[in-house]
Amino acid sequence: MAGNLLFYYFGDDEAYFKTLQGEMRQHCRLAFDLKKVYETDEKKIQSLFLTIYKTKPSCIFIDFSKNTQDYLHLARIIARTTMDHTMVTVGLVDYLSPPEVLMESVATGVNLTHIKSAESFDVVYDVMTLLSPGQMSHGFATAGLKEELQAGIPVKVGYIHNEGLHFETDYKLSKGSKIVLNHHWSAKKTVPSKTVTINNITSMNLFYQFKYAVDAEFMFIDEFLPPEGMEPATIEEKKAERDDLIHYHRKQLSRWIEDNLSRSFEKRAKVLVVDSEFKFYQDQARTDKHPYTIRCVPFMQDVGLELDKFQPQVIAFAIDKKEKDNPKNTQEALDHLVNAIKNKFSDISPYIIIFNTELSSKQCQDNLQYANIMAIKGEMSVDLLVRMADVFEKKLANMPIAVPKNNEKRVYIKKTNSASISEIMIPVTVVKLSETDMIFQTDIPLVVGSNLHLTQPVDMFVNVQLTKNQGKVPEYHGLIHCLGEDDKKELRRYVNTIFFRDHDAQVNAEAEEFKKLNEAKLQEKLENTAATEETKEPETEGET
Repeated sequence: MAGNLLFYYFGDDEAYFKTLQGEMRQHCRLAFDLKKVYETDEKKIQSLFLTIYKTKPSCIFIDFSKNTQDYLHLARIIARTTMDHTMVTVGLVDYLSPPEVLMESVATGVNLTHIKSAESFDVVYDVMTLLSPGQMSHGFATAGLKEELQAGIPVKVGYIHNEGLHFETDYKLSKGSKIVLNHHWSAKKTVPSKTVTINNITSMNLFYQFKYAVDAEFMFIDEFLPPEGMEPATIEEKKAERDDLIHYHRKQLSRWIEDNLSRSFEKRAKVLVVDSEFKFYQDQARTDKHPYTIRCVPFMQDVGLELDKFQPQVIAFAIDKKEKDNPKNTQEALDHLVNAIKNKFSDISPYIIIFNTELSSKQCQDNLQYANIMAIKGEMSVDLLVRMADVFEKKLANMPIAVPKNNEKRVYIKKTNSASISEIMIPVTVVKLSETDMIFQTDIPLVVGSNLHLTQPVDMFVNVQLTKNQGKVPEYHGLIHCLGEDDKKELRRYVNTIFFRDHDAQVNAEAEEFKKLNEAKLQEKLENTAATEETKEPETEGET
């Protein structure tokens, strides 16, 4: 029906689709249409992006239960593409999905991830809260508390070397600061310490959908802080032990890097495609299967920022057709792009291929005063661009690799490898908790819409939203997701126990007081009896 919100479910779980549809009809106050679409071919799955871009749905549910990597790829390209409409994205996994799929779902950039079950109220509540805050109440008991917990901000690791690692995040860090980072190599005890020092932060040369690239250095072994009164000789002994452990674990990490170098692969060539029709997503092979990195954008929103972020060696620019409404990829936009390259990015000097132009390559080079240009009169040809990118990639592959500082050997971590996901640990204080959401406080400035990982009271993620009550300590509303049925029951039990904490504490205190009183009375009675026995005259035996 016209005017209804459009929702998509991308998957083939008919039973879950009907459950979701029924739950939405029961609780959603907004008029909506929920459509089910399922594809099995990777080209068709990638092309679902075009359906989203053209029809502008308010919400999409992406089921990762089948064709997992293809649908994860779809989620990634959605997350890193700027949309001109508001949309909620929900990843869905089932109980047969490996744990790493759930973590990867969160890492793709979807707003929420839910484990499919008969209980689907939380899915609807979360979506409605993001689309129309305050329009839907969950109705579950909310307990007040003050519980200090550790929460993890998921980040994506790009590569590791002998001294540290390189990761991407939306969380703004400070150079020189020390943070606690839960990472694969600390979990495996190769690098026991979780503390890392931030050496560099940049918004350049990013691979994932995040804002910042960070270089961090391992501490290897936590610092030794001698307790007051410890003998100097003992302190020196402990420091020597720590130095020995650092040396040992450095060797362990070096061995791991040597063992994994052969499986490491860096995509050196990068291709930026500026095309409002997204030809690379029209029944084409998955863009992440090429030996180089491809990024597609409908237009250049902020030329300087996007060139900084991606730093492409090849740019394909498709000029919008004259009949297109509100064209953005115009000759003027192309002029602006080339001028930005000449003025600020001359060190990159990317090769530019222009499609849909009436001018020759020579005319474009002369007009724009830029030599690295090829002009194509026809529409963008994916095959042509791929062939050119292949040539460029081979050219780069034959060029000597710039040696990183300290001659470090890098192992690049595949995005599908569980080691690619780490977490920055921060303290939070939960002040309200239900089985569906929570209110928490933290001094750490969080990105609204990001996700935090908590392992207490159960393993779960929360989607971060601001509340209206902003005092000295920022307060956030967290939508709980990534819960299985067992964890959901455990969380429900935990919330219920909070209500009885004060009552139980009072009962226990009264019982303890009563016990002490009884013991005091008993002791008093025993003392009185003993005193009576001492003052009593001894009995004498009579004559016989």
